[in-house]
Amino acid sequence: MHLINNVKEKVKRHKERHKSLDYQYLFSDSIHFLNLEHWNSIAKKNSIFLSQEYFSVIEKHSPKNTSQRYAIAYSNGKPLLILACQIADIRGECLIKPKKKIVSKVTRQYKERVLVCGNLISSGLHGVAFAPQLDQEMGWRIVAEILYKIRRSEKISGKIDFVLIKDLKGNKINQSKIMERFSYRKIQTDPDMVLTLGKNINSFDDYLGLLNSKYRNRVKKIIKNIKKGGFSCQKMTLTEETEERLYSLYMQVEEQSKTRLATLSKGYFLGLSQYLGENFGCYGILKENEIVGFITIIKDHEEAVSYYVGFDYQINKKYPLYFRLLQLVIESAADMKCKRVLFGRSALEPKANLGAKPVDVFLWARHRVPTVNFFVRQIFQNIPYDSAPERKAIK
Repeated sequence: MHLINNVKEKVKRHKERHKSLDYQYLFSDSIHFLNLEHWNSIAKKNSIFLSQEYFSVIEKHSPKNTSQRYAIAYSNGKPLLILACQIADIRGECLIKPKKKIVSKVTRQYKERVLVCGNLISSGLHGVAFAPQLDQEMGWRIVAEILYKIRRSEKISGKIDFVLIKDLKGNKINQSKIMERFSYRKIQTDPDMVLTLGKNINSFDDYLGLLNSKYRNRVKKIIKNIKKGGFSCQKMTLTEETEERLYSLYMQVEEQSKTRLATLSKGYFLGLSQYLGENFGCYGILKENEIVGFITIIKDHEEAVSYYVGFDYQINKKYPLYFRLLQLVIESAADMKCKRVLFGRSALEPKANLGAKPVDVFLWARHRVPTVNFFVRQIFQNIPYDSAPERKAIK
């Protein structure tokens, strides 16, 4: 009976996946071809990473291996849902750095065309947003149908076998649970480190007042070491000249990364500053007027998102450039009147020492081939992810 019930359930799910929801859809390869009034009516209430301005930067300075796709779902002419995704050509060398020749050969031969609901160059649920009146379960059913339609329409350019929806936190994972009926598998990734500042933190000194003396002294020691080394910190106004330097420092960090799914193009930081205006910040560490480290911050409503970073690795071995850059994010968040800082999913320990706490992050993954999809589930269930250390930095 258990086997029979499983077969019946699979047949039911198959019919469910191939039954139209009777909504109307608009698809586009560029944000500028959409009805922006309809798009913005939903995007502005959600994330700056879904804004017309942000996608204008991405399209102008897109990573070489990605291209954008967009969709709007309608009911009786009214927009209910917006979706932004990337089609990415992922090669083996983007995933691992092979040390042996035989592994290197296999790595070079591996290639996967992936449909990503969201954004490979940002962390967060930056691929979908619903109108307030749309039921959550129905919304995610619409997401599944849109992704299916995009995947099928791309056959002329090359088949897409793998689909990802990234990155879901908190109650979003339960709200999207219906994706399991469409053969998506839930995968846990490294946590996002989040620092809660609250309402009354208007300066870096206010933040220092939140810390226990042990961790406050660590922060002050890092600041002292940077000053002792003859470095200065400042908020930067970007130009084409500074963009060149920022990009070279960013590439030093990028080349050290274990995985490089999408590498930024030159001009991206300058584009962000031009399109996002006051919602974008860049802090630099300089010595004798030369930038030796920088970090970018994006204001997303009440959250300050720690974005891309770059620094001179040789100098960082002697002076704590990276740790000071993390502190500058908090300074920027206080200036921007943000209540939370999203530090991202790397270097968990130094962020924990600043008072950040881990927030679990998940994604949904699906492979077109059922047998492969089964193994995807088995493989991803056994992939380790980092756990943030417990720190009591905040009083």
